[in-house]
Amino acid sequence: MARVRKYKIYKIIKLAVAYAVLTIMAIASIFPLYYVFMTSFSNAPNLISLAVSDLLPKRLYFIAYKELFTGSSYGGSFLLWLRNSLILAGTTALISVLLALLTGYALSRLNIPAKKTLAIFIYIVTFFPYTATAVPLYLLFAKFHLLNYIGLILAYTPGTSIFAAFIAKLAIDSIPTSYEEIAMIDGLSRFQVFLRIVMRLAMPVVALTAILGFSGAYLDFALAYAFVFRSAKLWTATIGLYYLAGLLNYASAPAYNIFAAGAVVMGVPLMALFIVSQRMMTRAYSNLAGVKQ
Repeated sequence: MARVRKYKIYKIIKLAVAYAVLTIMAIASIFPLYYVFMTSFSNAPNLISLAVSDLLPKRLYFIAYKELFTGSSYGGSFLLWLRNSLILAGTTALISVLLALLTGYALSRLNIPAKKTLAIFIYIVTFFPYTATAVPLYLLFAKFHLLNYIGLILAYTPGTSIFAAFIAKLAIDSIPTSYEEIAMIDGLSRFQVFLRIVMRLAMPVVALTAILGFSGAYLDFALAYAFVFRSAKLWTATIGLYYLAGLLNYASAPAYNIFAAGAVVMGVPLMALFIVSQRMMTRAYSNLAGVKQ
């Protein structure tokens, strides 16, 4: 009887510790988001001016959002810069998906010379940090006069598509070749088989690649700053937000409430993309782990 009671007490303590750890982790994850969200509705531009009571405000101020959507700086506006970011990120994601799937299909299905060596090389390249290629990319594209959106898309795409190509190969390897053989017997060409069968079965990889390509280009600051800084009308939202909030103007105090409001607005497209792709992302990770759907 005493042993059973000790076991029950042990289970209760174990469960309490587990819930305590999960609660702490949840607070640590949610609090920064909540802090940014509440800062965007504050009328105190400086972080020093914010008090603990501002975390539970009695009144919400929309000054930062009004300044964000109606204000202009350096000949541009935040809505213009946000549109530029969405176009840039969307184009990068689309090209990354096509390149990744075509490369993954070629490595998985076609008998090309040194296919195994190429696959290993692609796998090794994925370990190189993005920052290690920033300076060489800038010097290369400056030489060819491509310090514009075309150059940015060409710079963003390989980083995403190389990593995604390796994942696409693993996913396509799991698709039975009999599906494609039957389709080709019915009269479909190899490219039609790729579009109608392989892409549909590898749709989770499409979602994963789209999210990686979109978020990488959408949130980038360093490379975009180097490529399109000369024209304010070509700025992305990350560049424009830094200047609009005065974070790069050392002569005045930064307006962190405007910066927080911009971060909230920029998070809406990403949140929408993740919500739409949530089920597909779950299937992608499950398939890569060898779990049958």
